[in-house]
Amino acid sequence: MSPFIRFSKFGSFLTLVFVVTLFSGCTTTKEKTYSASQLLQQGKPKTKIQLLLEDYPDSKERTAATMLLADIHYSGQEYEEAKFHYHKFIELYPAHQFVDRAHFYKAMTSFKLTDLASRDLNPVNSALEEFEHFEQDFPKSSYIKKVQKKIKQCLDILAQNMFEIGKFYFRTGSYQSAILRLKRFEVEYPNHSYTIEAEFLLGESYYREQNYAAASTYFIKVVKNSPRSEFGKEARLRLKAMR
Repeated sequence: MSPFIRFSKFGSFLTLVFVVTLFSGCTTTKEKTYSASQLLQQGKPKTKIQLLLEDYPDSKERTAATMLLADIHYSGQEYEEAKFHYHKFIELYPAHQFVDRAHFYKAMTSFKLTDLASRDLNPVNSALEEFEHFEQDFPKSSYIKKVQKKIKQCLDILAQNMFEIGKFYFRTGSYQSAILRLKRFEVEYPNHSYTIEAEFLLGESYYREQNYAAASTYFIKVVKNSPRSEFGKEARLRLKAMR
């Protein structure tokens, strides 16, 4: 289980108590209505935590409050705000024992901001870069398996996007554009599940461009790598037709 319990609508009090205990410290003051520790444990946590950060800049609770505020935004799907506060934690406490957690969820905010419908892959690229840096910087972290899984997911999203663009060019008869995109896909993602289909579409694109030598090369690859698949059967028929 994570060293922090993700904040939710139900169980806020237990979460806050746990965080206070985890980071320890009980700051008291005679001039404030509430101590930093009390603010961290009270209702309406976002408001109270922000008040804590403003009124108790030097308190021990500030460390926990910074992370918890990021968690609250993350749980509320306010990913831009969450990213800001995770980054703030990293800046303020770069050597903290839980800084890997801040790095992980900062990368996750980029991943969560991905909207495939908009075709904007900048968040995926940002997430991939952050996860790859995490893998290098925190190889022994308890989050490393999750990070490696997310790296694969990011790469899969980018691969699918490149493949679908190539396939779109093929369907619309833009064979040269399809060839450029699918050859790039083949080089960058040689072991992807769409590789056989990409090779077949390359063969078809060259065939329709009447470049039969190049078409044969790709059809032979398809037959060799996947002889029993639908694409293997179609490639075999193309090869027979070109003899």
